[in-house]
Parts: sequence; C-alpha cells; structure tokens
Amino acid sequence: MAKKNSLILVLALFSVGASAMFWPFKKYDVEMSPEVRGVIKLDGKPQVGLTVHRELFYEGYKKGKTLKDEAQTNELGEFFFPGVTVRSRAPGDIFGGSLNVHQKIYLNWQGDQKKVWGVWVPPDGRKPLLSMLSDINCELTNVERIHEVEIAPEKGLPISVYSICDWSNDRVTTYLYDEDSDTYIAKKDIVD
Repeated sequence: MAKKNSLILVLALFSVGASAMFWPFKKYDVEMSPEVRGVIKLDGKPQVGLTVHRELFYEGYKKGKTLKDEAQTNELGEFFFPGVTVRSRAPGDIFGGSLNVHQKIYLNWQGDQKKVWGVWVPPDGRKPLLSMLSDINCELTNVERIHEVEIAPEKGLPISVYSICDWSNDRVTTYLYDEDSDTYIAKKDIVD
C-alpha cells in the first residue's frame, strides 16, 4: 500500500513539474466568438437572402490570421453563426495574456457596408457581450452608433461596440452622432 501511495505521489509531482517545465508549449482555448443570433429588417420587415459576413482576428492565432465566414438571412430575416474557439499559446505568454479578439459582423446593402457588430473584446469581461450577440436586432435604415458596454465597473472603462443595431440593456449606453455639434450624444438625451 505504501508503494502505491508513493508511486501516486511521485507521478503527481512529476506531472506538476513537467507542466511547469513545458509551460511555453501549453495551448489554451481562446473564444473568438460565441454563437451569434440576429435579425435584419428594413423598415421593420424581415429581409430574406442577405449575406451576413463575420471576421474574427486574434494576434495569438496563426500569426494573426483572420477567420472569415458568412451566413444567409432566412424568411424571418434571421441569421446564425456558430461559436468559434481556437487553441493558442498566447494567453500563457508574458505578453500575450492581454491580446484582444477583434469581432466584425457586417453586410453589404445598397452599395454600403453596414456594420452589425464591431468590437475589440478583452480577454476577460465578456458576459454582457454574450447576451448582446445572442440577440442582435438590426434595422438597415439606422445610422451607425456607438454602444458603450459596462463590462466590469471595478475595471473602469467600458467597451465600445460599433453597430447599426440597438439593444435594451442596463449595461449599454447608446450614442448617436449629432451633426450640429459634431459630437456623439447619448440616445436617451436626444429630443425628437
């Protein structure tokens, strides 16, 4: 029995030591994007057959290779992208732990690129963004706006999401561009 316990202890210590010795070669899961679900409308009517593009970029994945895919809107104007997770050594690297993921979702409509979603996502604090990506509701006639998303009050600055879409969320403050003042004004402060 003592030999068995000693063997287990030696194996456990070896695995911890080996892990520490080979840490530069260890790969980590990096979520490039969760599942994405959304609806595209024009004047409130669902748009069928539009091609929605998604581009994902992470410097720590294949030397910054951009992943691209696309989806078509169905008869209800809905589109869907599966989640994407990659393996990378960067999160364990002394400099790679703070690399952000760039997520861009867009479509081309009437000669213009309409940004459905554009954001640099930090390695932590993604939860509020997850709920937004699972409930995208876009009106093609909207102008692009900036959504300031409070991801973690104790960390300070919010994350900026650029989009033509709108979200109803306590953690999101939406800003629209005002030509008269040449600045962005909180949507809640705009008088129609």
